[in-house]
Amino acid sequence: MAKIAPQEYRMVAVSDLESHPDNPHQGDVDVIVASIKKHGFYGSVVAQKSRMRIVAGEHRWRGAAKAGLKHVPTVIIDVDDETARRIMLADNRLAEYGQYDDAKLAELLQSLPDLDGTGWRDEDLSDLLDDLGDIEIVHDELATSRPAPTLAPSAPASLGNDPDNEDDPSDIEDDEPTEEHDQDTHDGSANSAAPPPRPKAGAMVELIVPLTAAQHDEVTGLVAGIRSRDGDASLAEVVMAALRSHADRQR
Repeated sequence: MAKIAPQEYRMVAVSDLESHPDNPHQGDVDVIVASIKKHGFYGSVVAQKSRMRIVAGEHRWRGAAKAGLKHVPTVIIDVDDETARRIMLADNRLAEYGQYDDAKLAELLQSLPDLDGTGWRDEDLSDLLDDLGDIEIVHDELATSRPAPTLAPSAPASLGNDPDNEDDPSDIEDDEPTEEHDQDTHDGSANSAAPPPRPKAGAMVELIVPLTAAQHDEVTGLVAGIRSRDGDASLAEVVMAALRSHADRQR
C-alpha cells in the first residue's frame, strides 16, 4: 500500500548539505542559476537525514550555491542507504518517460514576452515552429474507380463460310497459338505489362510500416502535435500530408 515517507521540512544551510557520491546524473547548473535569478528559488531539495546527502535536487542545490544563497528549503527523509539510492534513481529517471505536446508547448512559449529563466531559447522555439510548419493537412477525397476497358467487337462470320472447310485460308483455329503469342507466353511480357489491380473506390487498404521504439515515440508525438494544431485528422491524412510535404521539398 502506498504511504508517505517519514520526513520534515526546514531551511538548511547550503554548506550543511552534500552531494550523493553515487549520483550518475549530470545537469546544467548555469541554466538553473538563470532560473533562480529570474524567479527566485522555489521548491526544495530532498536529503537523507542520517548523512544529509541530497537524493533529489542536487543541481538545484548547486545552482543555489552558485547564485549566492546561504540556505535552501529542504525536505529531510529518514530512510536507509538503499532506499536513498532508489529514490535518487527514480527522481532522475521518471521525468524521462514524459513527452511534450509540441503544438501546446509552442503556443505556451509564444505567449511569453521572453524566454528568460525558462530553460528554453529563441532558437529552440524557432526549431519547434519549423518542425510544426513542415506538414499541412490536406483532406483527400476517395479515389474513383477507373472505367472498365471497352472490348472491340468481334468481326461477324461471313455468310456461307463453312467452318469445317479446311481449304479456307482464313479459317484459323482459335486455340492454335501464333508465333507472336507463343513468344509472349514464354517471356512473360504480356503479363508483366498489365498494371497491378487498384482497390475499388472507398476500399480500405492496410499499410504496415515497421518502426523502432524511438521512432514510434517520435511519430506519436508528431501526430499528436499535428492533430492539436489542425484538428482531429485521421492518421492516413497525416501520413499523406507528410509525404506530399517531403515530395514538394525534393522538387
